[in-house]
Amino acid sequence: MKHLYIITAFLLCCLCIKAQEPTQKESTITISGTVLDEFNAPIPGANVFLKDRPGVGTVTNMDGKFTIKGAQMGDVITLSFLGYEKQEVRIDSRLDRKNAQFKLKPSTNTLEETVVVGLGSQRKVSVVGAITNVDVKDLQTPATSIPNMLGGRVPGIISLQNSGEPGKNISEFWVRGIGTFGANQGALVLIDGLEGSLSQIDPADIESFSVLKDASATAVYGTRGANGVVLVTTKRGEVDKLKITGRANLTVSHLQNMPEYLGAYDYATLANEAKLARGEEALYSPMALDLIKYQLDPDLYPNVNWRDQILNKNSLQQTYYMSARGGGSVARYFFSLGMSNENAAYKQEKNSKYSTDVAYRTYNYRSNIDVNLTKTTTAYLGTEGYLSEKTEPGNVSTDALWSAQQRLTPLTIPLQYSTGELPAWGANNEYSPYVMLNHTGKAKWRRFTNKVTLAVTQDLPFITKGLKLRAQIAYDSESYLKEIRKVLPEMYYASGRTVDGTLIMRKVVDAQTATYNKDEESQWNKLHFESTLNYDRAFGDHRVGGLVYYYMSSYQSTWCDIHGYNCNVNVDNVPKRYQGLSGRLTYGFRDTYMIDLNFGYTGSENFQKGRRFGFFPSVALGWVPTNYDFVRETLPWLSFLKIRGSWGSVGNDRITNKRFPYLTIMNENANKGWNGSSGVTEQSVGADNLQWEKAIKLDLGIEGKLFNEQVDFTVDFFRDTRNDIFQQRTMVPDYIGLAEQPFGNVGSMVSYGADGNISFTQDIGKDFSFTLRGNFTYTANMVKNWEEAFQKYSYQERADKPYEYYAGYIALGLFRDEDDVKYSPDQSSIAGRKVLPGDIKYKDVNGDGVITSDDQVPLSSNPNYPRLMYGFGAEFRWKKLTLGLLFKGVGNVENYVVDYWKSGSGFLPFGTGTTGNVLAITANQGNRWTPREISGTPATENPNAMFPRLSYGNDHNSVQNSTFWKTNARYLRLQEINLSYNFTSGKILKAVGVSSLDLQFVASNVCVWSPFKHWDPELAAYNGTAYPIPARYAFQMYINF
Repeated sequence: MKHLYIITAFLLCCLCIKAQEPTQKESTITISGTVLDEFNAPIPGANVFLKDRPGVGTVTNMDGKFTIKGAQMGDVITLSFLGYEKQEVRIDSRLDRKNAQFKLKPSTNTLEETVVVGLGSQRKVSVVGAITNVDVKDLQTPATSIPNMLGGRVPGIISLQNSGEPGKNISEFWVRGIGTFGANQGALVLIDGLEGSLSQIDPADIESFSVLKDASATAVYGTRGANGVVLVTTKRGEVDKLKITGRANLTVSHLQNMPEYLGAYDYATLANEAKLARGEEALYSPMALDLIKYQLDPDLYPNVNWRDQILNKNSLQQTYYMSARGGGSVARYFFSLGMSNENAAYKQEKNSKYSTDVAYRTYNYRSNIDVNLTKTTTAYLGTEGYLSEKTEPGNVSTDALWSAQQRLTPLTIPLQYSTGELPAWGANNEYSPYVMLNHTGKAKWRRFTNKVTLAVTQDLPFITKGLKLRAQIAYDSESYLKEIRKVLPEMYYASGRTVDGTLIMRKVVDAQTATYNKDEESQWNKLHFESTLNYDRAFGDHRVGGLVYYYMSSYQSTWCDIHGYNCNVNVDNVPKRYQGLSGRLTYGFRDTYMIDLNFGYTGSENFQKGRRFGFFPSVALGWVPTNYDFVRETLPWLSFLKIRGSWGSVGNDRITNKRFPYLTIMNENANKGWNGSSGVTEQSVGADNLQWEKAIKLDLGIEGKLFNEQVDFTVDFFRDTRNDIFQQRTMVPDYIGLAEQPFGNVGSMVSYGADGNISFTQDIGKDFSFTLRGNFTYTANMVKNWEEAFQKYSYQERADKPYEYYAGYIALGLFRDEDDVKYSPDQSSIAGRKVLPGDIKYKDVNGDGVITSDDQVPLSSNPNYPRLMYGFGAEFRWKKLTLGLLFKGVGNVENYVVDYWKSGSGFLPFGTGTTGNVLAITANQGNRWTPREISGTPATENPNAMFPRLSYGNDHNSVQNSTFWKTNARYLRLQEINLSYNFTSGKILKAVGVSSLDLQFVASNVCVWSPFKHWDPELAAYNGTAYPIPARYAFQMYINF
């Protein structure tokens, strides 16, 4: 609550500042008037303030009227409203002080609309790169992080969320998918021109948000932009009255779409069936089944739903935010401060001093100050910081909680023995998630990032009009600390009862007193310098632009383990340095023909001298046929059409995390000498012929507006060919005697796809309007060359197959009977035992009569990775009430619920024997194959059953990668329902200095439709071991002073 008190006090202070009337020694005057539009209609909500007089201003009421007190003769009144040109009027004797009228002119020149591009901005009509601009208001909805809002909203973005747990609920995202199997696949994120993280920025700080997708748009960033660029600019001060904005948010998260498991009695009954189905003795006697069914001995035969024991259904998140923005003709400023407290839905005993308050807390601040040093020189000072704290159980992570609740059956151990002792189980004396949460102490992760930026911009009109030079230096630092306060209670295991009914208890875990450790500690810092020379000027029908950009950066990190040892030393502690030079030349004629020429010349430490610098050019062309008179006359419904295309080369130098991969590093103290004495050997083997990985990117795009701009659409088709991809060699013979294989430029890959968006806007009367919109992203890839050892069959080679494709056996269903087993190819080598009717039958691909690994073939592309992501929605506006809907979906996503690595855990009944809960759907006889000898009827030998003949562990035949377990995790999600209302300044609000108030209710992840029914389809790969993605219901309030 202390954070709430701080924010409340800050709000009250700001309110007091706003409420104060300016006191002047000179005589003051009052100005009253009306602000009108071009039709002489009043404009409510227009800003009216005194220039260079912070805090002296107001907004117009519903009738467009205003009153300003405290003005003086000679002051300048500034009037502004969205969509209209700003107007300034000096107060003199001619001004009507009681009934002044001011008419604003609409800003209707859409050709001057600008788009943020690499290292600057361009007029939207002249942009020929593939760039998506995101409406910032779409990012103002409550969400756990900005990356979670991109998929389904932004064309060109593929995103995937792997957990719903606070602190881990941040989506991965890719711009136009995965284009390389090298080390660097992620997009470059630049915040105010410097590398940053989208999860560490508050949406309310954002002024513009752009995604650069093709080679032309990203070329100026050189190697850093090889996989796309996300550009974020934050808000800056403006010549305006002081504006203070506060935000408060309360969100309730509700857990849903979780796997349902069997209770103890059903589990025991099916465990007996699994034993009997393999000719083994039943696991539970009839008396034990009765004890379980009627819970007569909960110590030895408990019935524990572990998920219910560790999870609440709901959890809370609170966020608070405040910003101040304003300035005068000399200096402008923007400040912000925010915090968030997001609790996980874990149950903790409040009376236990060792319980873990699992939560994720963040604090952020930002300061942007611009000062006009001269008429042509501007200085900028920016600071930002982000602190995150995550708490987990002291002896384990929350991943272990989810693993334990999935592995612990309802019969394994009780929550607590009736005698008061805590239980442990198994050969490794494992303990329950209840103990983990409440009796092992706590661990805390702290991460603090801080950035300071200083920039100077100099206009150079004395050289030529439109020329501008900018230099910027930034220092970025990050510190990370993991602290553990660990304790462990005594734990016991009950193996039975004595003749008098007393539990036979054995202590298996000794108590550990509280200890404190710094488990990990790291420091990271970066020094970055860049300079840009920009030129933009129009000469009649011609417009010419140019850019030269140079950057240099150096960064260093250190890491130590729990004992302060294993710190980064030797080559790992050498600062990493990059530098590059890039440029852009643009030309446009009558806004009809456009051309962009770009180049990047980048240096990297990963290559030896003579190979360190790479040159990467690109070119883009654009044509606007709707600027022809005959097109406008022939096709009057076509308001705007642009056709553009680009070709470019982009480099990538991110090989591995190893430093200087071209160097062979020796180990002088290797245990390689005679009789175990020290010797010298290679620690890592370098390759002196490494060169840049190169990408050739092609893009063809069409932008259009139809029917007086009611319909707005963009579609792009792209292809990315990567050559010289870095791979660790596999074809170097063993007799060469290398300690490890070196890297080489031996791989190649192609990716391709399309993305686009469309919207339709309609006004119905004066007060009602609506917008329908949709977007999509489709990506696919194919490996063209992958160095690997010789394969016996061509279908085993990785070339000409999707990256990270999934291989396995083709399942032919279940064996029908003994004859089917007898006359089918022998698969006992993979089953590990006798194959029986009801087991999975596999196809003999190579026809040798035996099922072996040689019969595994490619089954699908990268499983669990969506190749098609789309979104569609609507926004309905009536006066000041707005209702928004957003649906997000993905196309076919192959998922395999059972494979060799999962060993059936979480899905295959009893796949791991004594461990592992069993899904409730297994109890439905129609879902499993049961021999007639057990059920008494041949009807249970269902050839189309979801589960094969049960086995209590040791079921190697069923856990093979195969099409039998293939599911489709495509989904359509009602991602967001957004209801908001804007209150303009009325008498009550105006009395306390409030200019507007926005109330917003947002429901997120409301429901999902999918053929995958077992748990959330986006988490299909985790088989119930991931914190579910919750439904979120948020109430948010923005208040503007």
